[in-house]
Amino acid sequence: MEISPWRTEQGRRARHNQLTLLARGDGDLADFARDVLAGRAKPEDLLYRSYLSEKTLRTAHAEIDAWNALPEAERQADVDGAEARTRAEIAALAALDLTEPAPDDDDDDHDFGAEFLNSLR
Repeated sequence: MEISPWRTEQGRRARHNQLTLLARGDGDLADFARDVLAGRAKPEDLLYRSYLSEKTLRTAHAEIDAWNALPEAERQADVDGAEARTRAEIAALAALDLTEPAPDDDDDDHDFGAEFLNSLR
């Protein structure tokens, strides 16, 4: 059995960088990321505790509904390509140099939570 790519050294670095990026934002996902980085929570706690607001949960449920509404062939194509996309995402996140502080950009309206949920497709 092959180890999850997230459990490798590169995967752990990627997860840390992903959490660092999330922590730079606002909202419940950013708060959760800051808790993980500070050692007050673990990433898997998101599955077992009420960290997310109803709005975030509604967004997640809407994404699940959108996934379920896709034609079977499209869902299967996404599943077939998931490993390669996951490995590419891990490599890109692990390669980030986050030693510089985040730019102070008030015009940045990215919703990292929705982007993350969409990346699962």
